[in-house]
Amino acid sequence: MNVFEVDSRLAFTSGVIATVIAVFGAIASAIAAALVPLSGLTFLFVVSAIALLALAIWLGYHTYQLAYASYSLDRNAFVIRWGALREVVPMGDVQRVIAAEEVADELRLLRVPLPGWWFGVGSHPALGKVRFYATEPPEQQIIVVTPECSYAVSPYDGEAFSDAFRIRLEMRPTQNVTHARLLPGFANWRIWRDKTALTLLILAVALNLALFGFSAMRFPAASAQIALHFDASGSVDRLGEKSQLFVPPALGLITLAISLVAGLGLYRKGETLAAFMIWGGSAATQLLFFVAALTLGFTLPS
Repeated sequence: MNVFEVDSRLAFTSGVIATVIAVFGAIASAIAAALVPLSGLTFLFVVSAIALLALAIWLGYHTYQLAYASYSLDRNAFVIRWGALREVVPMGDVQRVIAAEEVADELRLLRVPLPGWWFGVGSHPALGKVRFYATEPPEQQIIVVTPECSYAVSPYDGEAFSDAFRIRLEMRPTQNVTHARLLPGFANWRIWRDKTALTLLILAVALNLALFGFSAMRFPAASAQIALHFDASGSVDRLGEKSQLFVPPALGLITLAISLVAGLGLYRKGETLAAFMIWGGSAATQLLFFVAALTLGFTLPS
């Protein structure tokens, strides 16, 4: 089996730099949230810190992939190694190998705009779906064409790669190999492909975040003592500190965490409908906490 290395130095370096910037941005946002008076601005800083931390994790994972990227081939299969991912392409499925510069004008790829980051799923009018596993621009890529999908790659020695591929194609395969896309364990979770599950979870999380943001925006203008409850005649019968504006979102967060764990447990057991009901109920509960938050903090008459 021939192994062809990928020159990922530029892509790896740009990935490390972007990851470090995202980490420092998250730290800076967290510090700013701790320093500014509690308000809607505090909420924005906290959300920014969480988003930048998530971005840093995502960038770090893809940067790790670049450190372990290579292509290998024999007369039976062409294998792309991209970090923990393996794409096994049967040689019997390969129709031809072309220089990407021949079709570069019509290649489409929505990618992260970092130097050397030429990976993801793109398309071409004639070739259809194209999976990019490259660290060089299209003008320096090679495309392996199959009926179902094409693969854009950038071996360090492109000429040797093309020659080796042509030789293997002429030899014809000696074994039947099935196409496989081997992903790391977490990427194979069924929930990532379940639009209903993702919609319910995102909705519940978004509502809880909005509830925290609403309470944070009201906090600066609220009086030191706020109305917490009213009797049957509409008179205030219970007062509390204005920090209790955050009781509804905190309870909503606890409810969200419990429903997330319980729903995932049921989902993994195949109880999909039950999981949907729990997650949908969690989203509805966030709305109820919103109603509760609206009743808190009325300015008391002097």
